[in-house]
Amino acid sequence: MTDLAPRLSLVIPAFNEERRIEASVKQVGDLLSGLGYETEVIVVDDGSAEAGRLAAERAVESLPAPVGRTLLRHTRNRGKGAAVRSGCLAARGAYVAFIDADLATPPADLLGLVAAMDAGADVAVGVRTQADGTDMRDQRALARRLAGRLFALLMRRLLLPDIGDSQCPLKAFRHEAAQRLFRLQRVETWAFDAELLYLASRLGLSIAKVPVRWHAVPGSHLRLNLRSALEVWNLLRIRWHHRGVSPARLAEVGHGV
Repeated sequence: MTDLAPRLSLVIPAFNEERRIEASVKQVGDLLSGLGYETEVIVVDDGSAEAGRLAAERAVESLPAPVGRTLLRHTRNRGKGAAVRSGCLAARGAYVAFIDADLATPPADLLGLVAAMDAGADVAVGVRTQADGTDMRDQRALARRLAGRLFALLMRRLLLPDIGDSQCPLKAFRHEAAQRLFRLQRVETWAFDAELLYLASRLGLSIAKVPVRWHAVPGSHLRLNLRSALEVWNLLRIRWHHRGVSPARLAEVGHGV
């Protein structure tokens, strides 16, 4: 890893991902090493058991030489939102992105988000609805599909009327935007995606929506239970906690952090 700040940082949160983290990081490394500019990968181990911790170590150590690498650890499992926040605040890249360890969205689709930021967007989010109207979320089992639609409906009503897919696991930010948004973030569970986009909207940041590929991957850590139902409560908390956020806060958040 050189002292030169990378153009792109990619954060991968991981919790007990021993079955796939090494293969996933290899695929990411193969992509990034061929881009022709400085990149880095930040794996955040979110309190995994020993097998997951060791697999994350091996994955990071095996990255190809041109790619910078960092392994961060949480001493206990805090949630995907907490892991992504730790990684994105530590990222040095001009652009900062995150992707799930299961690579449900192919890493190559990240390049579409980079292009959107090259074109001027502050935030670029993958969306699973394609130009022809096809929604890749329809691959999910019926219960997951119905729960996802309910969450999306409530998210649009309460927070983001212009965004139909807040939960796609591929998002990217300009460095300054990432620092501002993740320092304001409060939600540490999976509703954090909606919080980030709500904050970006409240701060007047430009958001580009980029269609990406996606497929359902077995072994998801998401469970449909009472705890996941409480994410609806998080949508209300997000609106309340950030009620005072406005474009005037940009300068405030940017100083003294």
